[in-house]
Amino acid sequence: MVDRKVVVGGAVAVVAVLVVGGIAGAMVLGGGGGGDTPTPDEPDDSDDGSDGGSAATPTRAATTAGNGTATNGTATNGTANGTAGPTVTPTSVATPTATGTPTVTPTPTAVPTRTPILPRTFEEREVELELRRLINDWRTANGLDPYTNDNGSLVVRLNEMSLNHSVGMAQRGELVYETYGLSVPQRYEAFQVKETCQFKRQGKQFIVSPDNYQFQVIAQSYVGRNFQDGGETVFHENETAVARDIFEAWTENPVYADVLEYPNANRLGVGIEITDNNEVWATGSICGSGDTSY
Repeated sequence: MVDRKVVVGGAVAVVAVLVVGGIAGAMVLGGGGGGDTPTPDEPDDSDDGSDGGSAATPTRAATTAGNGTATNGTATNGTANGTAGPTVTPTSVATPTATGTPTVTPTPTAVPTRTPILPRTFEEREVELELRRLINDWRTANGLDPYTNDNGSLVVRLNEMSLNHSVGMAQRGELVYETYGLSVPQRYEAFQVKETCQFKRQGKQFIVSPDNYQFQVIAQSYVGRNFQDGGETVFHENETAVARDIFEAWTENPVYADVLEYPNANRLGVGIEITDNNEVWATGSICGSGDTSY
């Protein structure tokens, strides 16, 4: 405020002029910028109007809103002059998507292709003898008597019957129980061993015969050439290897294992056929003592 002297009729009067613009502006703007919170100035006794003059209108001091922005008492959105400012929407940050670790497919190891061995190099009799040895060892390990009388006349006939069926399967190119129009019971009948080979089931009061039980087991393999077995390339280089393959095919099959485990079956006929393309077809035919007495 500035005092000015004015001469009126010889008297001197003091007129108080309020410079509102500068002081009020300073008071309003003083709270911005994040400094200390401004407080209203103490009132001056000379301006309260008690001397007959006009009291200065107090200007409301700026206060700090909760967000640190000065307000002037008017509901605002954080601006000093009461003008609503734009609402700031937080920008969402994209969450990175986890990338899975790529699966590495191993490169398969190439299996070398072996040169085929001529089928005449292998002896069917050697396959038969090794297969018999494996089966007899297996029966002994299971508490059963081994098959006997390998060279007896009855076993010779059983071998002929088994070989007849193996040749028939080789000609058809498939594992079957019926060849040359003969079923298993009919084959036993045709080779005159049906009555001879039936037997009483151990611990049971009934007869086991080709008419009511399975008497033959069959298998197909290869020798002296590459072939696929379970997705792997296999090569049987001798009679022992192919005999073991047939043995495992029979003993790991629950149905065939049951046939070969009859305690009262004491003879086994084996027929092995090796073809010109190194296929091996095998048939096993069981036979009992013929004793059906109770």
